[in-house]
Amino acid sequence: MRVLLASAECSPLARTGGLGEAVAGLGAGLRRMGVEATAVIPGYRHLNGLGEPAGRAPGPAAGLRRTESGELPVLLVDDPESFDRPGIYGPEPGSGYEDQWRRFGRFSAAVREMSAGYDLLHLHDGHCGPAALSAPVPTVFTVHNGAYFILGPLRETARLMGATAGQRAPGGELEWFGKANFLKAGVAGAGAVTAVSPAYARELMTDTEASGGLLGVLTYRESPVTGILNGIDTDSWDPERDPALPAVFSKERLAGRAEARRALLERTGLEDGEMVLGAVTRISGQKGIYLLHPLIDDLTAEGLRFVFVGGGDMEWMADEWAERHPGAVRRLPYEEGLARLTCAGADAFLMPSHFEPCGLGQMYAMRYGAPPIVRLTGGLADTVFDLDEHPERATGFGFRTLEPESLAKTIRRARRVFQRHPSEWQRLQRNGMSADFSWTAPAAQYAALYQTLLA
Repeated sequence: MRVLLASAECSPLARTGGLGEAVAGLGAGLRRMGVEATAVIPGYRHLNGLGEPAGRAPGPAAGLRRTESGELPVLLVDDPESFDRPGIYGPEPGSGYEDQWRRFGRFSAAVREMSAGYDLLHLHDGHCGPAALSAPVPTVFTVHNGAYFILGPLRETARLMGATAGQRAPGGELEWFGKANFLKAGVAGAGAVTAVSPAYARELMTDTEASGGLLGVLTYRESPVTGILNGIDTDSWDPERDPALPAVFSKERLAGRAEARRALLERTGLEDGEMVLGAVTRISGQKGIYLLHPLIDDLTAEGLRFVFVGGGDMEWMADEWAERHPGAVRRLPYEEGLARLTCAGADAFLMPSHFEPCGLGQMYAMRYGAPPIVRLTGGLADTVFDLDEHPERATGFGFRTLEPESLAKTIRRARRVFQRHPSEWQRLQRNGMSADFSWTAPAAQYAALYQTLLA
C-alpha cells in the first residue's frame, strides 16, 4: 500500500508545533509496519538546496525535490511565488501571510495531482483540505486543530482547485458564507475524517467552538469522525539515554531527576522552592495559561516556582509575572534542550488548556517523570488520569471547569501529595513513565482505516 501524507509541516524539516511531529511520527510508524508512506510538504525558503531533484511538480508549482525525515521519504514542492519567503505561515512566529489561501491552494492543487501515483491520500489539517474535493484516490482527512482554518475568495479558490459548480455553490463542499473554507473542504470531501484523540473527536461532533463552526458538516457526514490518539517519538524522548539531561534516569531509578531539577533552577535563575511547575507551551489563549493571572502572586508566596518555555501572543503576561517575582517565575524562548530539561527537572507539568485536540507536552512530561496538572479536555482527558478519579492507574491531576479557582485547587492538591505523600507521588511518576505513547498502536489504527477505504 502506497500512501501520500500531505501537510504544511513535517518534523524536523518544518515544524511549529504538534502537527509536524505527528506527521513525521505517523509516517515512520507506518513504514515500520510495511506501509510505503511518503510525506509531501511545501519547499519553504529555509529548505532551499536540501534534497535531490525529483522532476517537475504537477499543477502550478515549479519543481519537486526528494529528501527524508529519518526513515520517512519527504517530497518538497517548490513554488517560489508562494513559499520562497521567511517563515512557514508568516515572517514571525504566530503571524500569517495575507495570501495564505493562494499559497496553500496552489500546494493543494499540486498534492491532488501527485496523489494519482499512490493508493491513498492522507491530508493533514486545512492547509491541504481542498485536495480532498477531487483527488483521484481515496482520501483520509485528519483534523489536528479545528480552530485554525483558511478562508479565501470563493471564485478564485474554486478556479485554482478546479471545483465543480456544486462544490462552490451555497452549501457546497467548498463554500462557507460566501468564502472558500479549506477545512470544510477536507471534512466534506474526504472518504474518512479522523481527529487526533478520541475525546477531541467527540468534541468535534458536539461542540461548535471546537469544530470551528463546522458542527453541522461533521454531524451530517455518512461516517462519524474517528478519534486516533497521536503518539510521540519514544526513541528520541527517552530519559534513559537523552544527552540533553545532566543525568539519565528511569522509572526504577529516579535519582537522576534531582540533578535535572538542580540544573533547571540554575539554567533559569530561579530560587529553590517547595515545588517547581514547568510548562513547555505556546503562551496563547488556547493553552489556558491566563488562568494563572489572578493566582500568581499567592502561589509564588506559597513557595511555588514556575518555568515557562515558549512564546506567543500572551507571552507578555508571563514576562510581567517574572518582573514582579524574579526569583519565582521565569519565561524563556523555546529551545528543545531546555524543553527536555524542563520535563525532566520540573516536579510537575502545567497544561491548563482551554482546549487541546491531542497535546504532546503531557506525554513528554509523563515519560520524563513529571506528573501533569491539566484541564481534562480533548487529548488531555484521554492521557492523564486524575489521582482522585483513578487511584490505581493515576498519572496526574485534572480539573474541568475553566476557572482560576479550579486550577488553584488542583495545583494545591498536587502540592499536598508532593510534600506529604512521597510514595504516592512516585507511583504517579512510575505510572506515567510506564504508559505506551509510541506510534505503534496509532499507526496500526490508521493502516486498518486505510484498508477499509481501499476495500
